Amino acid sequence: MDRHIIILTTDKRQEALGTLLPGQKVKCSWEEYKREEICEKIYVLPTPVAKLNRFPQVCDAIKSELVNCKGPLFVFAGAVSGEWKNFLESNGIAYVDFMQLQEVVEGNAIITAEATVAEILLASKKSICQQKILVTGYGCCGKPIAFLLRAMGAEVTVAARREEVREEIRRDGFAAVGFSGEKQIVESSDTLMKGLSIVDVVAEVDTVVNTVPALVITEEIIEKMSKESLIVDIASSPGGTDFVAAEKYGITAKLALGLPGIYTTSSSAELLKNAISKYAPLQKDVREDRQWIFQIII
Repeated sequence: MDRHIIILTTDKRQEALGTLLPGQKVKCSWEEYKREEICEKIYVLPTPVAKLNRFPQVCDAIKSELVNCKGPLFVFAGAVSGEWKNFLESNGIAYVDFMQLQEVVEGNAIITAEATVAEILLASKKSICQQKILVTGYGCCGKPIAFLLRAMGAEVTVAARREEVREEIRRDGFAAVGFSGEKQIVESSDTLMKGLSIVDVVAEVDTVVNTVPALVITEEIIEKMSKESLIVDIASSPGGTDFVAAEKYGITAKLALGLPGIYTTSSSAELLKNAISKYAPLQKDVREDRQWIFQIII
């Protein structure tokens, strides 16, 4: 039986993915793809999959095709949640979320850290070296960003909500602060002292990198920032920055989404290719001349 791998392409990462997978390459529109053919089908939806919601007619057509597919079917997508999660599961469609795979998440975080540096250099008037940079969040993206910026000579402070995470930040050699409005108690020698929060340090910061998908860079913080400072927000849309307040106070603020799909696209695509090769549960060892890669540009 033939296999069709249908890549719904919304960025250069998925475009590169089509070149890495073995098989006969076809570029076409959604209307040109011969959906009636019965064969094994692997759909590769965008990361995040919610990108498809920007194209309602195509989105509805894809959902209809997935529900009515007559042959073996499997779906790969990224950041599957909400409406798409309910749709796939309620229709019994087997899928893998790229962003639930540890190897993809870790590789993606490194690429995101490098791309974040590129975003800072594009928007800032200063070298990374000797900048004072505040990173908000110390998760899968915040941690490699902090380490990379420090390796480039930046003075890095990291904000985290939980004290146990702030302790980890300090053990890793960074200054740690809480979020605005929080009261911390930290031990210094044998004396208890009130810890610092973002509002206490932000006036001296050159760049803020936000990785938290909740409003944490508030107007209270932004009004204390230097007019020469920069905010790069890589959190999921709509980000964690009050962009209206940033404009009000003349602070340059950029919502930088989908960085792995913009920078180092070949490396980003390699992560997805490896995941497809490892986790596709359909027939193995399909001959290359029986596998078709349909690159459908949305």
